[in-house]
Amino acid sequence: MALRVPSVESLPPHLRTQAERQLSPATPPEPQRPAPKKVGRRRDDEHNEQVVFFNRIRTLALNDPRFAVAADRTYAIPNGGGRSKAQAGRLRAEGVRPGVLDIFCSFPGGGHHGLYIEMKSLTGYPSREQRAWIAESVRLGYHAACCRGAGEAMKVWREYVEASFT
Repeated sequence: MALRVPSVESLPPHLRTQAERQLSPATPPEPQRPAPKKVGRRRDDEHNEQVVFFNRIRTLALNDPRFAVAADRTYAIPNGGGRSKAQAGRLRAEGVRPGVLDIFCSFPGGGHHGLYIEMKSLTGYPSREQRAWIAESVRLGYHAACCRGAGEAMKVWREYVEASFT
């Protein structure tokens, strides 16, 4: 049996709350936003270290012209990072290879053809493929190193380039 009242305001307070709840239009749910893509912290740390490394060699080249050619001949190899299966397939078809190191300096120095550097975060480790690439590069006459952080990479790079001055 329904109770008829002239208005919601005339109801007793405990019933008024229930009536207002039932009569109020339902609020639409908040639209679902896609969660932001999570970028691996390890990859971001490696990226940041690599940016610092390249800033340092550019600065060194500006301050000491002996390093200018080697700095110009040092570049990143964009081989890593998360990708979709389709994009990974396209890159493999273009020649992207697992294990190729992050940085290459195509400047001969110290009796080597060039320098490969694998940039890692301060806590990172090279993969099996990267370790194999380092070993094979050394066997073929290149200098190759896995460096934890921009400081270590800068030390390896500078020693390599300075060896060509003598």
